[in-house]
Amino acid sequence: MKKTIGVFVILMIASLILAGYLLSPPPNKAHPPKIGVLVVNDLRLIKVDGLKASLSELGFAEEGEVTYQIENAQNNLSQLSRLGERLVEGKPDVLVAAGAVEALILQELTIKRDSNIPVVFMGTLSPSEIGLVQNTARPGKNLTGLNNYHYELTPKRLELLHRLLPGIKRVAVLGDTRVPFFEQTQSGLIKVAEGLGLELHTYTVSNMEEIHKVFLEMQEAKVEGIVLLPGFFLETSTRQIVDIALQRKIPVFGVYPQDTEEGCLASYGTSNWSQGAQSAHIVSKVLHGQSPQDIPVETPDQIIFSINLKTAQKLGVSPSLGVLSLADQVVQP
Repeated sequence: MKKTIGVFVILMIASLILAGYLLSPPPNKAHPPKIGVLVVNDLRLIKVDGLKASLSELGFAEEGEVTYQIENAQNNLSQLSRLGERLVEGKPDVLVAAGAVEALILQELTIKRDSNIPVVFMGTLSPSEIGLVQNTARPGKNLTGLNNYHYELTPKRLELLHRLLPGIKRVAVLGDTRVPFFEQTQSGLIKVAEGLGLELHTYTVSNMEEIHKVFLEMQEAKVEGIVLLPGFFLETSTRQIVDIALQRKIPVFGVYPQDTEEGCLASYGTSNWSQGAQSAHIVSKVLHGQSPQDIPVETPDQIIFSINLKTAQKLGVSPSLGVLSLADQVVQP
């Protein structure tokens, strides 16, 4: 009996030592690992916060154990390539892209420089379809990361808006042609709209002046609801869009849980913080020596359907109780 207990204790100690090794930075590094991060706007810094918090839990605390070089384009696409060049020149151990536009830039730059620096994307839509990886199970090159399912979830957002407010018949889709896969997204939306008997109006915007113009066009079309498409400009303009829509009593269906907090009637997606936190596990694998080509692209740990009853009250609408019961999060009045 004593011998059995002794063997058990030895095995437990060995397991703890092994776990400690796996969670700690590679011991053969002569310097703290360096992570270069490319973000297109301030909002995506929330992903970076999630990344840092999760990496810290995995043994890569910022002070002394890892360093970050973060470049932010402030929604100016023309600056992304220059900022990406700066990151590549810094020779980090891993490059991190906050989204699709950042990932495509880093992919282009590493190919151009014939560089094998690993790139991890913290949430993009359909990475194999937009050319970031060969396939999600075996990425094949120097990129891997998280598929945030934006492409697949967009038609579902239209369906959920209709189910929440069945009386709505004319819906506007608000998007940005600079976002990858914009055109392909339309086919799924049209199919859902036809199946539900909805009249769909698609508008594209890239600045606030265009948003104001589009709202005048939506007024003429007697639009009764708005579905936001994912995109770097729209995600930083959600509050302004919601404010204008509320004045016109038009419900807005958003992308991220934080969109609901900012006044959208509802949203369906994964949060920016969660995308960063989940991506940290992939970054950790890379820092421990795994090749991106062997790390499968992950899917979101959690997709959240949230509803804002405070907004519903302001709009004077009553969301379907059956659909309301399906919500993961509800903002109360």
